[in-house]
Formats: sequence, C-alpha cells, structure tokens
Amino acid sequence: MTVDFRRMLRDAAEPELAAFNSKLTPGKEGIIGVRVPVIRDIARKVVRDGWEQILDGEPESFEEEMLRGVVIATAPVTVAEKISLTEGFLDYVDNWATCDIFCNSWKFGKGDSEAVWDYFSGLIDSGEEYRMRVSVIARMSHFDDEGHSRMLLEDLAAHDNPGYYYRMGAAWAVSVVYVHHPDMVEELLRSGRLEVWTHNKSIQKIRESRRVSKEDKERLNALRRTSP
Repeated sequence: MTVDFRRMLRDAAEPELAAFNSKLTPGKEGIIGVRVPVIRDIARKVVRDGWEQILDGEPESFEEEMLRGVVIATAPVTVAEKISLTEGFLDYVDNWATCDIFCNSWKFGKGDSEAVWDYFSGLIDSGEEYRMRVSVIARMSHFDDEGHSRMLLEDLAAHDNPGYYYRMGAAWAVSVVYVHHPDMVEELLRSGRLEVWTHNKSIQKIRESRRVSKEDKERLNALRRTSP
C-alpha cells in the first residue's frame, strides 16, 4: 500500500499561505502553501505505509522536499541507514525552513547519541552555509547537556560562514544554550571569540527570551561589540 502524498499536499495547499511563505523564504521556488502540522501528519501516514516511496523521483514542490525530510528523519531504520539517507537529502536543504523542520524531526535512540552527534558535528567543517546550519540546529535541538553544549559553543567560536542563515542559526543556538547553561555562554561572549555580527545577534536573541531575567538582559547588553 502506498500513500498518495502528492495529492494530499495539493489538497492541503493554501494560495494565501504560499504567498506568505514565499516572502519568508526568498528565492525558493515551488511553494504551494501547506502548513507544517499538515506536512507532519502526512509524513506519519507515509512512514506507516511504505516510507521508501518518498524517495522515488524528484520532489515536485517545496513542501514535498520538507515532507521527504520529515519522513527520512522519522523512518524506522538504523541510525547508520538514517545517516546515509540524510547524506542523500542534504542537497535539498537550501533554506532555513527545510533545515529546521528536518533537524527538529530527527529521531534516534539514546544508544545512538554519540554516532548522531559525531555525524552532525562533522557537517560544520563542510564550509557550506546550510550544511553548517544543519550541524548547528540538529545538535542544538537534541543535545542540551553540559558536555555537548560546551562542544557546540566551541564549534561556533571556531567556525564561521558569511551566509546570513548560518549566522542566524548560530546566534539562535547560543541563545538556546544560554537558557540551560548561562555561565558557559556568558564566558564565551566575554571572550570575544564569536564573529562580531553573530556575537551581537546572540545577545539580541537572548534578550528576546522570556526565560531570561531583566537583570541578565541588561548585563549582557553591555557585552555588545562594534565591528573592527
């Protein structure tokens, strides 16, 4: 049995949403306007009824690319197989939305944690904007313990890419780590090791959080830097 996921996507398409999403993902073609919860629901049906069908042919829309990513991320396969499928999928990750839904959806068992960490860690060395963003967002989404958080921050200090979406992802990750490990992040900010734009955007993202006290926001604001 197979699921007619293309028909389901077409039936769920909303022209007004397509126009709105086109503004959020400039330059991306094939947007038909399907909401993320609907994509996730279709993905569950595909996974239940022959998930391999999603790999046939080229995606016909932006939303089908996202759907393929969610299916791969949740498919009932070994972690080695999922990593292999991810490698085949990364060429479709050319925007922040596909990156983030894919990374947030990735499922793995506790016993596979280090293999998953090592795989996504390696992507930051690619030098490619969206592979680097995948590296950051995947690890931010699934690893919040002190040891892994420290390694993520070290990677952010040691790597940069001029792409806007990589730097935004890096700043977002810094702000998320701050919620769990504020002293660790403040130490990094005081060191001045982050690229200046990312440094200042990280502070902005932290200050936007409702989980950070007014006093901490004011102290961090004093750590803003000016471009050399």
